[in-house]
Amino acid sequence: MARNGSNTKVNSYRQNGASAPSSSGSPSPTYKPLPTFIRLFFYGLHGFFDEIVFTAIYEIIYGIPDARLLGYTSLYSFFIYSTGSYIIEQLYLFLWVKHGISTVPRIMLYVCVAFIWEFSFGLILRQFDACPWDYSDRALNFMGLITLTYAPGWAFLGFWQDRLSVYLLNLRIVPDHQKVM
Repeated sequence: MARNGSNTKVNSYRQNGASAPSSSGSPSPTYKPLPTFIRLFFYGLHGFFDEIVFTAIYEIIYGIPDARLLGYTSLYSFFIYSTGSYIIEQLYLFLWVKHGISTVPRIMLYVCVAFIWEFSFGLILRQFDACPWDYSDRALNFMGLITLTYAPGWAFLGFWQDRLSVYLLNLRIVPDHQKVM
């Protein structure tokens, strides 16, 4: 599978610490990529959103239907999702941008990473009686911390994270003196 030239070009600038290319094709020293802390913040907020939507939909399908569509999450999820998404972003750069590994093997790896990440954080939080999830009542669970029944959901989110990483890695910060407004 051939790589998309524009993404590869911009991402190679990102990896080498240079700025995005200008319209003439040469690097522009004024446009800088989004800093890591901003991407981490975005990934954490996005994780909150994903979890709230998932829990609301899950309750409608498997729980007691509620027209209020109430979803929930934990503050721990912000850190779990932000760091997990950052790891997936870095895997994307390594696997696709650097080595050209196609989507399906990447998604399979992302699912494994999601399960390891969820299990690890769950195990740590459980030591302090602070783990906000318990899958003990679900099929194919391991220690109540992960359940293989969520693999399709993690695969979808891994694919989505792949696309989101491309978008965030290609965003650039415009200096104040070049802003339109």
